[in-house]
Amino acid sequence: MTEAPARPQRVAAIDVARAVAIIGVAANHSIDGILNAGLIPTDHPLEVVNSALYLFRMPALAFLLGLFVPRAVVKRGAAGYVRERATLMLWLYLLWYLVQSMAELATNQVKNVPREPGATWRVWEPFAHLWFLPFLIVTAVVLAVLRPWQDPARRLLGGGALLLVCLFTWGWNPSLFGLTGLSLLAFAAAGSVVGLARLGAWMQGPPWVWTAAGLLGAGSLGVLLQADVVPSTLPAEVGLAERALSLGAAVAGTIVLLAVSVLLTRVPPLRDLLAAIGRRTLPIYLAHVLVVAGVRVVLLRLGVDQPYVIATLAVLAGVGIPFAVATFTADRPWANWLFDLPPALGPRPSGPSAPAPVRRVGAHRQRAATPSRDRATARR
Repeated sequence: MTEAPARPQRVAAIDVARAVAIIGVAANHSIDGILNAGLIPTDHPLEVVNSALYLFRMPALAFLLGLFVPRAVVKRGAAGYVRERATLMLWLYLLWYLVQSMAELATNQVKNVPREPGATWRVWEPFAHLWFLPFLIVTAVVLAVLRPWQDPARRLLGGGALLLVCLFTWGWNPSLFGLTGLSLLAFAAAGSVVGLARLGAWMQGPPWVWTAAGLLGAGSLGVLLQADVVPSTLPAEVGLAERALSLGAAVAGTIVLLAVSVLLTRVPPLRDLLAAIGRRTLPIYLAHVLVVAGVRVVLLRLGVDQPYVIATLAVLAGVGIPFAVATFTADRPWANWLFDLPPALGPRPSGPSAPAPVRRVGAHRQRAATPSRDRATARR
C-alpha cells in the first residue's frame, strides 16, 4: 500500500507564483475590455503585453494546480479525490453560471457585447471564464486515472498521450461542458510529475539560477512571439508546426513566471501579500470578471478614459475585492458557500470526534481566465 507523502513545508514562492498567474488573468480581462470598448488600438503596448500573457498564464495555472494532485489522490484515494473535486467544481459552476448570467443580463445596456437572454438556459455551454471549472473536473479524472507521477512507464505512456492531446487540441475549444482547454492537460500532468516538494526545493535554490532561467525563458518567449504563435485556449486554426511553437512559448512563459515569483519572494512585504493572494486564487478567479468589467464601466461613466488608469484600477479591484470577500466569508458558514460547498453538500464527519472538513478555498484549490471565450469575457 502506498503511503501518503509527508506534508511538505509550505513554500511561499509557489503561492506567489499562483498570485502572479491570477493577477495575469485579471490583467488579460481588464485589457480585453479596454480594447473591445475602442479605447486602445490593436498595436497598443497594453495589447502587446496582453497577447503575450495569453500564451502562458493559463498553462502556468494548470501546471501549478497539477503540483497538488499526487498527494490529494494518495490521501483521499482516486475515487474520493475525483468525487470531492467534481462535486465542488460542479456546484461552483452552476452557482457562478447563474450569478454571471444575471449580472450580464442586468448590464446588457452598458456592455461591449450584450448577452442573448436565451443563452442563459444553455448551461451546458460555458461562457466567459467559467470553462475552467469543467476543465478542473476533467483534469481530476484524467490525472487520477493515469497517475503519471507514479513510475516511468506511466510518465512515458500517460504523459506522452497527454502531450499529443495538447498538440492536437491546441486552439480547439468547442463551447461544450468539459471540452474547453483540453490542451492544458499536459501542463497539469507536468505539474503532477514535478510535484509540490520537488518544485518547492527548486524554488528555494540560488536566486542567480532563477535569474538566468528567467532571462533565458524571456529571450525564448521574445523570439517565439515573432512566429505565428497562438494561445492554447483561444479558437485558432493553425498547423502542427505553429502549435508546437506555441507550446514552446507557453513553456518559456511559465518558466519566466516561476522565476519572477522566486525573485519576488526575496522582498518580504510583497512576498507575504502575494502569498496570501495565491492562497485565494479560486475565489479571485470566480469573481474577478464582474469586478474588472464594473470598474471599467464606472470609470468611463465618470469621464476617466485613460487606458493605463483603467487597467491599473481594474486589476487592483479585480484581485482585491474578491480576496477581501473570500477572506470575510471563509469562516462564516452562512456565506462561504459562495466559494465552497455548502454544509449540506460537503463531506460528513463519521463520528463525534471526526475532524472538521478541510476548507476548499485554501492553497490546494485552483482556478483562471477565459480560453475560447477569453476575449469575449471582458467585452462588457
